[in-house]
Amino acid sequence: MNKLSVKQTEIAVEENISLVDFNDGQPLAMEDIDKLVREARLAQAKVAGELVRTALKFIGNIFSSIQKGLRAATTFDELARLSDRELADIGVQRNEIARFALEDTATRAAKADLAVYGYGMKVARPSNDWVDHIAA
Repeated sequence: MNKLSVKQTEIAVEENISLVDFNDGQPLAMEDIDKLVREARLAQAKVAGELVRTALKFIGNIFSSIQKGLRAATTFDELARLSDRELADIGVQRNEIARFALEDTATRAAKADLAVYGYGMKVARPSNDWVDHIAA
């Protein structure tokens, strides 16, 4: 029999180590084994579900970032195509186009976040639509 010495027991108690003497154990009944297996499988399923949920959220964030970048690039391209006069009409200087495109993307993201939480907020942002009407 492998009994722990008094010194080993004292060290284990000081370090908060659980002491288990497997020689004193009783065999488990089949019902107890089944219960342990079911609990372990349930725990595995919860961990797997959380892993899948986290992976999907990560992938969603990647696609969301790509979409925001594409929107910013589109806004930049649309503004860059305008003449200096058209830019002046909407209050944007040519050297501000990049900042404006990024702010536009941030405004759209904020508006989308507000819509998710149930706030019906209108966010004003210049668009090329009303510039076309003025120019016509």
